[in-house]
Amino acid sequence: MLLGDAKEGAKAPSTSGIVKPLALLSILCVAILVATLSVYARYPGGTLFSLAQSSALAALVLGVAALVTGTIRLAHTRPDLRRPIVFLLVITSIIFLMHMYVVNSPPTSTAGTLSGPVGSSFQDSQLQVSSTLVGTLLHVNVTDISSGSGANAVAEIQVLIDNQSLPVSALLPLPSYSTPLEPADVAYLGYNSTTEGSWTVQVVDQPTLRVDYQYLTCFHVPEASDNRAVYGCIMDETYYVPSAMGILAGTQCAPYADNCNLEHPPLAKALIAGGMAVFGVDDFGWRVSNIVLGTLSVALVFVLAFSLTGNRRLSYFATLLFAADTMFFVHSSAALIDVPSVFFSLLGLILYFRRGELWKVNNYVASGICFGLAALSKETAIFAIGAVCTYELLFGGGGLRSAATKTVLVVAPAVLTFMGGLQLYDSTFTSAAMPWFYQQVNFILSYGSSLKGGGWVDPVLHRYITPLDWLFVYAPVSYLVTNVTVTVIGATTSSMTFVKVGYYGITNQIVVWMVFAWLPLAVYRFAKTKLSGVELSVEDRFGIILSVWFLWSYLPYVALWLYGRVTYPFYILPALPALAGGAAYFITRDWFPRKMAVIYLTAAFVLFFLYFPVKDFLPNYVRVWLGR
Repeated sequence: MLLGDAKEGAKAPSTSGIVKPLALLSILCVAILVATLSVYARYPGGTLFSLAQSSALAALVLGVAALVTGTIRLAHTRPDLRRPIVFLLVITSIIFLMHMYVVNSPPTSTAGTLSGPVGSSFQDSQLQVSSTLVGTLLHVNVTDISSGSGANAVAEIQVLIDNQSLPVSALLPLPSYSTPLEPADVAYLGYNSTTEGSWTVQVVDQPTLRVDYQYLTCFHVPEASDNRAVYGCIMDETYYVPSAMGILAGTQCAPYADNCNLEHPPLAKALIAGGMAVFGVDDFGWRVSNIVLGTLSVALVFVLAFSLTGNRRLSYFATLLFAADTMFFVHSSAALIDVPSVFFSLLGLILYFRRGELWKVNNYVASGICFGLAALSKETAIFAIGAVCTYELLFGGGGLRSAATKTVLVVAPAVLTFMGGLQLYDSTFTSAAMPWFYQQVNFILSYGSSLKGGGWVDPVLHRYITPLDWLFVYAPVSYLVTNVTVTVIGATTSSMTFVKVGYYGITNQIVVWMVFAWLPLAVYRFAKTKLSGVELSVEDRFGIILSVWFLWSYLPYVALWLYGRVTYPFYILPALPALAGGAAYFITRDWFPRKMAVIYLTAAFVLFFLYFPVKDFLPNYVRVWLGR
């Protein structure tokens, strides 16, 4: 059942009217976008790219319009759901605003300027400018002189003489965010003031030349031994943003090419590309799709919990605890591929437990399509499909034949969606190296199995972080941490150092630890009701669903770790909704003190605040004291 079906006997609101057409038009725009980008990859052209941009923007606007009108309609037809709707609007708005607060931290680019007399050479830490003036012919060379690991590139160069701008088109090559001036590159400008310029060279007063530019703080060479110059700041953005840019540019791919990232399926990177197509190649453009899907995922946790239990208090707590997870918030704030997979998996679970059809589509088929999209975002979503099949076979209660039928109805569309999406990408971008989807699947599996070793090292304990540590304790992993030192001048001069921007890979461990309480409780309640012949309550059935979901999201990584495969702490991301729901299931039992539940929730938000990425709103001395 869905949100509208939680109350037994209540009639779900109709999807007729304007909501369905808006949603279908949004889906149509997405289809046009996919088709346009597929053609654009083979036949690049400005018209096709403009059409792709328009389609992406239209899909976004229509999708938001469908969501808003659907929410208004639901609130109008179901007065009993108005409080949950207001709750979701408030919590998702707060989360979205928090993402907006940190989205450009650190900024993708920072403005720079340097100037000097015409005919001389001058420089700063980024650029060297040399010029000559022969008669009315001006020659300018702009060279990126930054070097070494992490060197920045330069874009948006503007040349001015006596404060009058010269045409940017005169620069060869023309540095932009897509094709910046990299270290040691030179941009040349030749300009004739008599025939092209509006300025006049003064013989007595030597003209002043000024160069304004943006140096790109997220365009860098990650390692001195690696010649890649790529976009990205936070962790693996340096892999996924270039891959998304390759999709936008229609660049053909090959294994291990910098612009391809063929070790993972393409959908999450295509969503990143869609954000850049609409909003530009900058931090907001490449992160906006994850921000939207991450924010909506919080709402989906409420919908799933309320659909299965009809218990508002449990659903509120599950939503808030999930919203308080640092790792999910950080991954939602960056151009990484796990969040789309979690979003589509949550949508698949909701549709799986929904009664009836969705727009004439069987709910199990619709669920399978969503799971296919989740796997097309990241291949590990196959574990979510395993969880659904396991639950149906062991706890579905409809008999073996019914369970087998439902399993086929879910798995078949999931496989077809995954294969079809992967084949579309391979036919468009990798046909020279991998013309068929199964070849990329083989590459994904072989690449994954080749990643042997310990993984990340705990910065405090100085040992590898293993899946066993995920459920206990480990020191936060620094995805991106920058420190600043401020000098305080008073009676005595002193300085203080604090974290300016800190993206940490750490779950909300207060929520994670609760698994040792709610998982045994769910198993005990199931066993007790089975032995006594009493029907399982909706809350206890929810606990069993969460148990199966968590175990499928966790135990495979324990097995991979024992096999010797690298396992990173963020692999627990797909389990986070189950962990939040399980904690809510435990603390909302009748025998659990309500005040303790509020204290527990408060503690979870305190820990979330401690690791919030940007705390510019706090006094510096408080930030020094926090140390994060």
